[in-house]
Amino acid sequence: MNGMEQDAAPVVVALVKDLFFSVKLGNEVRRAGFQSRVVKMQADFIEACCDESVALGVIDLSVGVDWNDWHAPDVPVIAFGPHKDVAALQAAKAAGITRVMANSLFHAQAAAMIRRYAEHPATN
Repeated sequence: MNGMEQDAAPVVVALVKDLFFSVKLGNEVRRAGFQSRVVKMQADFIEACCDESVALGVIDLSVGVDWNDWHAPDVPVIAFGPHKDVAALQAAKAAGITRVMANSLFHAQAAAMIRRYAEHPATN
């Protein structure tokens, strides 16, 4: 491994199906100083979060997470979804997601939330 690989920024893995939003989120992640990896399947998200280079997971609840098949990763996870989908927001909280928020709040504060939870996971 060369020095450049050792100094690579930590990764933020996002479970997002919307192509346009995944591009926007990727840009926010890079602006926050991290590498972005977008996956479209829950199993891929869980697997990706096991990589030691991952600092944070982000889940768009509109993907339709199967909480019965959920394996919480060892990294903090932010989940966001429509404020009217109370059941999805409550299910994410019950599953132990680090931070659950409405779409509007996440979109308004994405870079700050990414930095907060990826840089200081133990204090959140």
